[in-house]
Amino acid sequence: MSAKTQNTSPFEAMPKRKFGYHTKQVDEFINDARQAYESDSGITADTVQTKTFDLVRGGYRPDQVDQVLERLEDALRRAERDEYIANHGKQAWDLRLIELLEELMGRLQRTNGEKFRRAEPNIQGYDIAEVDECMARITSHLQDEKHIRLTDVRNASFSAQKGLRAYDEAQVDAFLLAVVELLVVLD
Repeated sequence: MSAKTQNTSPFEAMPKRKFGYHTKQVDEFINDARQAYESDSGITADTVQTKTFDLVRGGYRPDQVDQVLERLEDALRRAERDEYIANHGKQAWDLRLIELLEELMGRLQRTNGEKFRRAEPNIQGYDIAEVDECMARITSHLQDEKHIRLTDVRNASFSAQKGLRAYDEAQVDAFLLAVVELLVVLD
């Protein structure tokens, strides 16, 4: 028998000794998000993107919840794009995309080792060489239309380093989120 919860949730629960997302928090958020999406009132892609849940033993499998949230976020980003085009026109949307692309390319074209600020001394950050390699793949995709999967950017992970051997995690994460936003609306 599957480890699905007794209610109608589509998510499997983790074994009792393993951590997963707090079931009540997830259920409430999914229910509220569904109602808001269906009534077109107040939920944004950013709301979904920044949502976090407490980790508890026996909670929902994070990978399953994250997949649902990613699909919802993508649908909301596309709806936001369509609404923007309806209100401001396709030309205004295209200009907005060009501005975002120029901003991203400005960072991507920086020299390896200088794409992001360094982590503070004795503070953990992301391995510079690994981040630069990821940025090279993104650059290749944006310039040459070579395929990079959205999930590759969303799930990018890097080894930990400290101080001058590392890029600041928050800055890299924010940049990757902007790339995801762009890739979703270009899809």
